[in-house]
Amino acid sequence: SELLSVGQMPTGWSVDNSSSGSIGCFSSTIMEPKGVALTAKARIYFQSNAANGLPALNEKLATYSNISSAYKKIVTTLTNCKSFSGKNSGEKTTGTIGQMSFTTYGISSAAFAVDFTIAGTAVYEDLLIIRKGNVVISIDEGNLSPVNVKQFQGFVVKALAKVK
Repeated sequence: SELLSVGQMPTGWSVDNSSSGSIGCFSSTIMEPKGVALTAKARIYFQSNAANGLPALNEKLATYSNISSAYKKIVTTLTNCKSFSGKNSGEKTTGTIGQMSFTTYGISSAAFAVDFTIAGTAVYEDLLIIRKGNVVISIDEGNLSPVNVKQFQGFVVKALAKVK
């Protein structure tokens, strides 16, 4: 399985390998559920050429000793993480997570709307967790305005095509 490449992104987007922060239950370790062995992982982050780097897209792939258990635990963690707060890159950050209806991809998928406020600025993120074969995919797009669903779905389709 492969990650998206920069050539598949809109003109002017670039790879951004700064890590995303962990804020309470909305954690960068969401793809590492307790009690399931992670057997492989890969990730790539992209950002647009706008001054603030948004929209941005993050993709993570992971395989596990027990794929169905891992997928269920990841989705449950996100479902139960209704709100979070903490510091992201030193800035006060609060947010909410709610499940949203979205096209089903792969064997199964779950979609979440994540709304942040970072240092007083609202950021919107659409997050999709997909199980395809023996891989769990996390793909999210964030922007200062509600995410363009057509663009996001385009990224999802491209990402899935590279996961065998």
